[in-house]
Amino acid sequence: MKRTRIIFWLGLAVLLLINAYILLHRNEGYKYFPFKTYGELYVTDSTLYLKDVNFNKDTLELSFSRRLASNYNLIIDDTMPRGTIKADNKSLHIPLLDDIHSYKLIPSSREAFQIVIEIDHDKNEGANYTNEFVYCNVPGPNIKVSRYKTWTKGIISFSDDEVRNGKELLTKNTAALSASTDSARLIEVCRLISILRPNANGIKASEVSLESPYKQLKMAMQNKINLDCGNYAVMLHYLCSVLDLPNRVITFSGPAGNWQYGVHYYNEIYLREKQQWVLCDGLSNGYMPHDSIRFYNAADVYKMAHVNSFKNKYAYTFEGNSLKKVSYDSLSYWHWYYNRNNANLCYLLPGTGVQGGKWNYFKDFYSFNRNFDCYSDVNENDWMKIIIKMISFYLMLIVAINYILWELKTLVNSRKRPTAV
Repeated sequence: MKRTRIIFWLGLAVLLLINAYILLHRNEGYKYFPFKTYGELYVTDSTLYLKDVNFNKDTLELSFSRRLASNYNLIIDDTMPRGTIKADNKSLHIPLLDDIHSYKLIPSSREAFQIVIEIDHDKNEGANYTNEFVYCNVPGPNIKVSRYKTWTKGIISFSDDEVRNGKELLTKNTAALSASTDSARLIEVCRLISILRPNANGIKASEVSLESPYKQLKMAMQNKINLDCGNYAVMLHYLCSVLDLPNRVITFSGPAGNWQYGVHYYNEIYLREKQQWVLCDGLSNGYMPHDSIRFYNAADVYKMAHVNSFKNKYAYTFEGNSLKKVSYDSLSYWHWYYNRNNANLCYLLPGTGVQGGKWNYFKDFYSFNRNFDCYSDVNENDWMKIIIKMISFYLMLIVAINYILWELKTLVNSRKRPTAV
């Protein structure tokens, strides 16, 4: 009996040491993160993207994800009009010129997108060609995309009363419900969020974060809260979800030494008429950073922060009730600060709150379940270490449970033995 107990103790001691080592070095490949590519996070199945490219002698066939406009005017190198090309449902057939050229396709419908491609089409000896697909202004081809419906489910997280209250609040304070585009709806939401500024003498943000988003909004409109980024992110998510705008909350996970680097939260909203994800930050009063070509998302900003390229970029902000376009540099301090590390961007799935807790982080560490998608240019899963971690942890639990059962059985048997007279 004594020998069995010593074996159990030694086994548990070894397993405890192994698991302690893994916990201390948890960021060195032991974490499981379902990393997603840029395309999977930012190209949805509702977006126009290029599915396939085929060359046939002097003709290029482009196959797209969605039905196209009926007709496109073709302009080569911005100077040579080459007539009209009729779309074949989701396909276009473009006649090619020799050498490298830019082909711009201008749709007959205002709602459709211009398509710009660049092709190097060189004739070899005989009738053969060497073709290089240099550039296209829409994503693809052969990329994975995210399910659009995933990011439209935010409204499911709220009760019928919360949805009704949110719509009444928006109707009373904004023109969002009557706006005709996602961009206009989002601007109205941001206008409302911008007037909700932190009250240093108000209730702590962490205490209020346990309340429903609607109650947080009402209290914030009464200037009762010392608002933090998490409150803004939750309120933005709530209002956008009530408006059926696809959206998600974003935070950070890592860097080494931390269970979660969730000290800043902001939002991404998908504008359907633009087919772009845009970044909005209520705490910074900075919305929809952009340049002359497109809006920026969280991964764009993450990359920009690492190369100090916020200059010559713009964003929208509110002064009172007035929307202003300003230099992104003037609003981007927190975006620069939190993105300049090796943290992973975490895209919270619908229904996931911003409250964390060490117990939740511990539970996530020892499971393959996640409430968010992760994006990183630095980290990747080390499956050997992850398997060792899981075997070590669950083996320790099995040994501990068997030891406890063995001790209980030993105790019961000792009490059943007859006492010597």
